[in-house]
Amino acid sequence: MSPTEDSGTKKKDFQRTKEDDLDLFLSKNEQSKTTSSQPAKKPEPAKPVQEPAEGREEKKELTDDEHEEQVKAARTDRVQAEAYHDVAVLRQKAHEHSHKAAKFFHKYKTNEAKRQKCSSRGVAYREKADAKRESGEEFRAQAKEYDMELRGAAEGKSDLSPEALRNKMAVQERKAAKADAIARKFEAKAAVQTEKAAKYRTRAAKFLEKNKLHESESRTYGKRADNLEKAG
Repeated sequence: MSPTEDSGTKKKDFQRTKEDDLDLFLSKNEQSKTTSSQPAKKPEPAKPVQEPAEGREEKKELTDDEHEEQVKAARTDRVQAEAYHDVAVLRQKAHEHSHKAAKFFHKYKTNEAKRQKCSSRGVAYREKADAKRESGEEFRAQAKEYDMELRGAAEGKSDLSPEALRNKMAVQERKAAKADAIARKFEAKAAVQTEKAAKYRTRAAKFLEKNKLHESESRTYGKRADNLEKAG
């Protein structure tokens, strides 16, 4: 083969190779466009693998003794819960009665203080009344002396005139009457204070009785709660 033929053959082979590469490039571009135009598919979630029925552990059936033990345990828990509830209720009632007892005791002390105050006032008024009555007695005694002196004046045994002695007697009698009136007022005030003291004494006794009753109830509920806790 001549050099001219050899070079022509090489040119043909090069041209053919070039055309094949161009066709391959164009086909790849078309495939890439087609792939990009289609939406991407989301990956499907993996399905959980189910274990075969033979591999699962079957629930163990309880025996009669085990079932009886569970029943006893549940019954014991219920009894304890009821006992705790009963104790709480008893403690609450004991607290309520104790609170009421304290309230009534406070009322008792208040009325007792008022009774003592009224009694003290009554005693003071009676003492003032007694003092005024004593003054009245003194005034009457002085009036009697003037009366005796008046009798002596009739016989000329007195330095004062009968008219002056009568005036002095009238003054003393008026003072005695005034003292008696003031004494009666004080006695009336003492009677009022005595009546009030009796009223407060009655109220105090009533509140004290209620206080003792609620204290007794509080102790009773407290003892019941203590015994129930010891029994539990």
